Amino acid sequence: MALMCVRSSSERTETSPPNRAGDDPRSDGFRRRNRAVSTVVDVSLCLLCITASIGVIAVFLAEDLDRHDPQIADETAQTIATSTTTVEYSIQSVERHDDTGVFDDAQYDDDRYERVKHGPLAQLLASAAIASLHLDGEPLSYAGTEFREAVDVSVGSELIGANDNVHVLATWEPYEDASIRGETVAGDRPPTDADVSTATFTVASDFPSVSEAELEGSYDATNRSFDRTAEPIADAIVSGMFPNESTTIALQGTNLDRDLALYEYHRTGDALGVEYDPESGALNRTDVNVSAANERLVENLTETIANDLERTYDEEIDDIETEIDATYPEDEAAVAEGVEDVVTPTVGTDEVTITVRVWDE
Repeated sequence: MALMCVRSSSERTETSPPNRAGDDPRSDGFRRRNRAVSTVVDVSLCLLCITASIGVIAVFLAEDLDRHDPQIADETAQTIATSTTTVEYSIQSVERHDDTGVFDDAQYDDDRYERVKHGPLAQLLASAAIASLHLDGEPLSYAGTEFREAVDVSVGSELIGANDNVHVLATWEPYEDASIRGETVAGDRPPTDADVSTATFTVASDFPSVSEAELEGSYDATNRSFDRTAEPIADAIVSGMFPNESTTIALQGTNLDRDLALYEYHRTGDALGVEYDPESGALNRTDVNVSAANERLVENLTETIANDLERTYDEEIDDIETEIDATYPEDEAAVAEGVEDVVTPTVGTDEVTITVRVWDE
């Protein structure tokens, strides 16, 4: 920045000839004093200009330092996506919060509940979101309680020194406004008046995906029903929660793995209005049938999802019907296609969305 000194002089222009020696014995001294005063004023004003300019520069520099860099969110998201860590946690919360009766007589040592999980921060966040599944706000399991806390701490530890003002939200939402969903957070929420930058990316949920082909032609425009749309979504969710092979092995055991599987079947069944008898039927140790057990959950979850979709898209369906009827009256195929075009892109059982928010104090 150029610094400009403005010179100001109090000297007066002389129109008369200079005094001769003897005209006024005080004249030379007066001029010297006048020039001295003028010089002091010049220097003072120049110093004031310099001081003011330094102040302006300081303000500009402070503003530059305070200005939030939106690239920090992208860099933080990259760190979360690529950094790996190991978390240690316990699943003993299932015993403390058991209301199914499965753990009433359990006598497992504390170390039997201990677990270790290693992977990228992003994948650990996704797993923590899945571990927190709830239906209408009711947790389907308490097994992930301490895992979520451990992931929160790990994310904070990995980001120390990079940026302390970070809030991460991992959300698994299989379709828009889903009653069944999972989420976890790491870090504190930003202040309402903070300058926040955001970065969003997705990672795999380890749940099966629902293809467009499965949803194509599924909406029943005649009855305004999403039953056929909801079924493949429900099937993907239940299959993700209770994978056939690993769940079968757990249920055939005689240890904590079996009790944990029974506990989660009972918790999910209670939320969906399904009752299981572990001594007979699909969950019997000697006659395990995971497909049959899952089918009962899928049936009831399908109804829940269909109701969600009808509620969420009710007004939009009205608009689609009105628009199509204006050109093609009673063209139900066109209505169904229009509805499916809206709903299909929102279905994402196989993804967890991670939102990173960064701010400056």
